[in-house]
Amino acid sequence: MENRKLLIVGIDPGITTAYAVLDIGGNLLHLESSKQLDLNSLISKTVSIGKAILAGTDKMKAPDMVKTFATKLGARVISPDEDLRVEEKRKMTVSHNLANEHQSDALASALFAHRQAKPLLDKIGSFAEKNGKLHIKDKIKELVITKKISIRAAVDLIEQKDEESGIIKKVIEERKLSESDFLKIYDKLKMHENELKIVKMYNNKLKKQIDILAGRLNREKPKSNPKLDDFRRNRMMFLEGIIKSREREIEHLKLAAKNLNGKISNIGRLYILKKLDNLGIGEFEHKNRILNIQRNDILLVDNPNVISDSLIGMLKGMISIIVYKMPVSKKIEKSLPFIFIDAKCLKIDEDRHFGFIEKNHFETEKNKIDWVKKIVEDYRLEMSELQRHNP
Repeated sequence: MENRKLLIVGIDPGITTAYAVLDIGGNLLHLESSKQLDLNSLISKTVSIGKAILAGTDKMKAPDMVKTFATKLGARVISPDEDLRVEEKRKMTVSHNLANEHQSDALASALFAHRQAKPLLDKIGSFAEKNGKLHIKDKIKELVITKKISIRAAVDLIEQKDEESGIIKKVIEERKLSESDFLKIYDKLKMHENELKIVKMYNNKLKKQIDILAGRLNREKPKSNPKLDDFRRNRMMFLEGIIKSREREIEHLKLAAKNLNGKISNIGRLYILKKLDNLGIGEFEHKNRILNIQRNDILLVDNPNVISDSLIGMLKGMISIIVYKMPVSKKIEKSLPFIFIDAKCLKIDEDRHFGFIEKNHFETEKNKIDWVKKIVEDYRLEMSELQRHNP
């Protein structure tokens, strides 16, 4: 997060490759197209201008060159829900002098990425101005955009205000596990801490209200008014009930924050399991916005008997181990290219979206599996599928 100019890069790959470079405010800095422009040249030219945090494309499915460019530079890919129409791209680029259609597509890709990110960038700018963080505004933007964490979590991580920030920074630098997993946990911890502050503030307001009511009662003349007395008594009992409820909530949040602190501090000894209710495509699409399931992740699935072929095709070759809660049918176990481990054999500490398990304990259970038998079965299954499609 060095102090370099933040960039948005639109790329149109092909026989003639074009790219457009905008600053974070959407101003055009550089536009070029060439038949000799390969990925390495594109990266070199971009790095000489600044730090790319967004890579834009006009295609719904981002081209490999765009994805590889973003991966190598740590940028985030922005693509439309459907391919941008020619008329739409023409309107976006009409005020610029363009040498060819490739430059038009590249510039439209960059402008579209800026348009999509602008509300978040403006929100960060407003936050920085209101909270005296203008000196780290660009660093906040870089972290929030590329790592997909909250603004306050980004500020804490940059300023290293507490022990957790130092732990996360160390974890990211040592790359013991994926950054996205740790940043999600860190973001969740900060959310709990913010909720805790809000509940405490509300609790204090309620106590002040009780003190005011009690003071009024003490100042009242000794005239007896049963209805008024009952009202005040019931009102105080109601407020005291709310306070007790909020105190229980505070204790719950403290415990949640403490548990997350403990997991982060000992993350080097743990595996993270990502939780799904089942193996249906709807469940995956709903949860994956939070989980960001990646290659070699371990899944914790409640009911592995609910499956969709499209999801199995996506996970095949990316996921190898699934921990299950509800017993998986023999037919499904044999037909799917995964290693299944019974959650009852493991000591898993769970929260809403993740499970945590000691690496040594997990490896011990994993080693009990007949891997050779599973590999042979998977091979036979693949050969059977090939023969069925190619008789």
